[in-house]
Amino acid sequence: MKWQSKWVVQQPGFLEARRVLEVGSGAFETIKQLANKYPEKAFFGLDFDLSTRALEQLSDLPRNLSIIKHDARVLEFISSSYFDFVFSVAVMEHIAELELHLQEVYSILRTGGMYCFWEAPFWSCSIGHHFRHNREDCPIPHYAHLYMKRDELALYLKQKGLDNSDIEYILERVWDREDLSRLTRSETLRLISESKFDIEIWEDEIDLSYSGDLVKNVLRNNLYEVSPDDLKIKGAKVVLRK
Repeated sequence: MKWQSKWVVQQPGFLEARRVLEVGSGAFETIKQLANKYPEKAFFGLDFDLSTRALEQLSDLPRNLSIIKHDARVLEFISSSYFDFVFSVAVMEHIAELELHLQEVYSILRTGGMYCFWEAPFWSCSIGHHFRHNREDCPIPHYAHLYMKRDELALYLKQKGLDNSDIEYILERVWDREDLSRLTRSETLRLISESKFDIEIWEDEIDLSYSGDLVKNVLRNNLYEVSPDDLKIKGAKVVLRK
């Protein structure tokens, strides 16, 4: 099993769950692995889009896996208290309306049910801009999205030799994407703390790119008023209980 599947299996409530939902299944690889390993459970994979890669995965579905094409922010079509366990991996940072999403998941979980998610990267970390954020050829300096305005980043990229079409594409991916929450670590924690859920586990993931020298520019021109402590955190592994 891949690391995503192994992480899900280790979470509180998974082994006892009868009905399991993955939010933001992408190519449906993780949920398919779990369905094959645990044939006694009913699995559901939800995503707003079915990519070519996802459709390839769907050619041979386990009998205990159902696919739902839908927006994760609107789950009212699912019966209340239907699921025992809900999870997501690298999805929560793509849901701008976090309060609404939490309300929806709370509604479809049974009392005592768990929502487990691994969120990364937060907007407030060194690679929170999400553009090629895990690749060595990323043209955006660490933390630049937090201290450079749009036109300032455009000028920086132009000076680095990128052509106008590439620059415009990067700017659109960083600032215009509707699927980024752009919430800091502290803002995310506040919204979750104010939800109806109880936080069972909140485990911060340290940003290994953090250094005092790198964040000096942010502290000089902190466009989003990011807490200095938030700059050190890449993501979080969270377990919520209804």
